[in-house]
Amino acid sequence: MSLEADDGSGEHEERTMVVDTRLLKRSAKSWRPYTFKLEKVSLNELRLVERMKWLTPKAEAVEALCSRLKDIFDAQVGFSQESVRVLAPAELRRHLAEPTFLSFLVPGAHRGRAVLELELPLAHAAVDTLLGGAGETVGLRPLTDIEEGVASFVILEAIKALAPGMDPGQPKLRLEGVARGVDEAVARLSEEGPVLVVNLRARLGAQDGMVRLFVPSGVLEVMEPAQVTEQRRAMLQADMRANLGRLSAVRTWLRAEIGHAEISSSDLASLRVKDVVLVDELSARPDRGEEGTARLRLGLGRQGYLDAQVFVEDDQYQARITEVVLGEQAPLQQRVPSDADEAAAEALSESGESEDGEEFTDPERRNPLAESGAVDDRMDSGDLLGDIPLQISVELARVPVTAEQVVSLRTGQVIELRRAPGEPVDLSVNGKVIARGELVEMEGQLGVRILSLAG
Repeated sequence: MSLEADDGSGEHEERTMVVDTRLLKRSAKSWRPYTFKLEKVSLNELRLVERMKWLTPKAEAVEALCSRLKDIFDAQVGFSQESVRVLAPAELRRHLAEPTFLSFLVPGAHRGRAVLELELPLAHAAVDTLLGGAGETVGLRPLTDIEEGVASFVILEAIKALAPGMDPGQPKLRLEGVARGVDEAVARLSEEGPVLVVNLRARLGAQDGMVRLFVPSGVLEVMEPAQVTEQRRAMLQADMRANLGRLSAVRTWLRAEIGHAEISSSDLASLRVKDVVLVDELSARPDRGEEGTARLRLGLGRQGYLDAQVFVEDDQYQARITEVVLGEQAPLQQRVPSDADEAAAEALSESGESEDGEEFTDPERRNPLAESGAVDDRMDSGDLLGDIPLQISVELARVPVTAEQVVSLRTGQVIELRRAPGEPVDLSVNGKVIARGELVEMEGQLGVRILSLAG
């Protein structure tokens, strides 16, 4: 450490002082790392929260609600969602404390009930405003019968304002009176399993408070439309576009399938280079450079597919989309591969796919499953496992696409497949490439001769 001292002449003399840091007192407080604890969420709870989107009205319906309440109270009204969570029936009593104002909402003719709670300060302010007061709170006393009638009128007007913004396939909500205490509300809510709780913050003039909606899982199931209506499809697309920025960098494969084959798991495990896999009739013949059709699938292809016409231009295959089919099951010979197919694909291709699409080893490399002996060790009932059919897809090509490109796919759009006539085709199981081969004809049947195995 350097110090400067004044010797009286105006000049400064620099001196050095040595400090033994071992003699300095250290803090007795010990620092410990802070551990963040995240609440566990089960798959059933996640599904309940997902169903909540069908109860969420459109933005214009919320604006209509605020406008209607503004006319009633002659004051500014606003709502904002605070949180959504799932509670077990045993937890309800900890979240409902008397005194409070509780009313029952019924979806159509369903026996289940949802419960709407208004915090007492907010309920008193609303009632006082409608009865000619200044919207002041009067403590935490329960509402009188007349005050409950006034609060019920407000809820009815809110339901009426929200109705046009709900899905037309949903049953209409109606008000079924006021709960006489927390015990009655908990008993009704506990009848149908877990309960979804939506916490909303409401503002009425200068007063704000919480509005809570308790919806049992049975009521949520009834409120979800049975059919995919145009409004529901529009909601899905709007939600997808709202989150497109997060998914624009996510990549998947667009696979052009031109044929299928079905073999047993034991035959798949014993595949060798130069083996031939017989396939069903092909919809295109890239070995001859001929045009044809293909079925384009994204990733696993479980949500639909795109029919396409494939043709050669500038010595490269291209696909023109002719139809977009969503939510339909493929025929049996073109069904989505099963879990058994996926397991076999994982075993044959544990290394995954590289960024440039290359996933093939030395063509002379033998199948690792057949050599390691792992199959023989695990297959105590090998004869039974040999009967499991696996669906193999013959792919003309596959190209990487992003979520943003997926959303923009349209009928008539042309996609470059980046595969020339005469190039090898791919064999895949459940979207995972297991081999690459060339098309051949054997005794009048079409097949794929294995050139290389993935792994």
